[in-house]
Amino acid sequence: MTEFLAESEAPEVSGGVLLQRTIDVDVREPRPASRSTILVLSDREAIGHRLGMATGPSVDVRTLPLAAPSDIDTVAPDAIVVDGELDPDAAIAIAQRCDECCPDVSVLLWARIDVNTITRAMQVGVRDCFGPEDDDADLSAVAERALVVSERRRFQVGRVERPAHRLIMVVSPKGGAGKTTMATNLAVGLAQRVPREVALVDADLQFGDVANALRLQPETTARSATGGRLAEAAEVKIHLALHRSGLFVLCAPDSPGVADEITPKAFTRAVQLLADDFRYVVVDSDPGLGERTLSLMETATDLVFVAATDVASVRGLRKTIDALDQIGLSDPTRHFVLNRADAQVGLDVGDIIETIGMTPDVCVPSDRTMPISMNEGVPILEGELESRTADGLCQLVDRFEAAHHESGHRARSGRLRRLFV
Repeated sequence: MTEFLAESEAPEVSGGVLLQRTIDVDVREPRPASRSTILVLSDREAIGHRLGMATGPSVDVRTLPLAAPSDIDTVAPDAIVVDGELDPDAAIAIAQRCDECCPDVSVLLWARIDVNTITRAMQVGVRDCFGPEDDDADLSAVAERALVVSERRRFQVGRVERPAHRLIMVVSPKGGAGKTTMATNLAVGLAQRVPREVALVDADLQFGDVANALRLQPETTARSATGGRLAEAAEVKIHLALHRSGLFVLCAPDSPGVADEITPKAFTRAVQLLADDFRYVVVDSDPGLGERTLSLMETATDLVFVAATDVASVRGLRKTIDALDQIGLSDPTRHFVLNRADAQVGLDVGDIIETIGMTPDVCVPSDRTMPISMNEGVPILEGELESRTADGLCQLVDRFEAAHHESGHRARSGRLRRLFV
């Protein structure tokens, strides 16, 4: 099943937008000008030697014992390789501690690869796995990707302050994965904590169902909100519907044909005005990667990827993530929600992790209350709170409201030493 999922396919995007963007955008992220450092935690020198030969003079490869002496802080690595060839269990435990204490450093596992090892490693935060059977080209490619990711993480984690406002896009390439359920519950959950400071935007302008999911009957929609000069937020806010939870909602038009009258530029401008005015703006995205969706993603602070356990949903999300990486849309913080995570049919979590390349941040179990809540227009977090599904949805809300008060600055000094004391 894993091999079937991992087949390379060209990303699907509507209207040829992705093709045009890939012509205009350099898909290779720049590496830092200074020499990068890879730290190998191993009791053998051979691994460091192989990596040094594969990566060349642009990368400084250093080796320290797995026991990690107290001077490990002086290395300040850009990536860490943990030797698990002889004892994978111990190496995975060390890798987990590295990832927890050093969120801006990519952690790699060196081991003889099998599906079980890969699954367990990714579940604890390992970025990638390689081993003695890989050739120099493979080793160099894995190291290069890890260093690029570390540089991106360091930029995000090293900010002194988080953005005051958050524009959160909930994304799923396939219908039926639970995108609207996640978007409405996230928005309602945030609004319950910070009333009147949260807006929800239905960006599926043809077939959006946010109004029904919240039992709203809006007097105006996104069509009216995007028809003015869009010079200030008040022009958009007068078209918002007020939900009983204290949430403001910009609903999609009633007629699918109206969507063509709303330009991506105008819609993005309207959403950005809301994002400048509200503490949180949650966007229930249009399926696919059309021009309107991509334009919004360029201004987003967070992307919440939603997938169910079926093959179509997982493969679609993998292609979406590959497409975003290809066109350089990697700045927004990414979150992965696995819906119906305990379904008896479909893929197991290990296969999903291996295929998508992300460990689920939130797992929402199956529950009959979910379709009932959608049909009744009452989100689970507004009504039924005593369920495992509500627990999972609360975890999703916690990722944003808890993070809003945190500083993005975390000192590197002393973190590596704490791994082994």
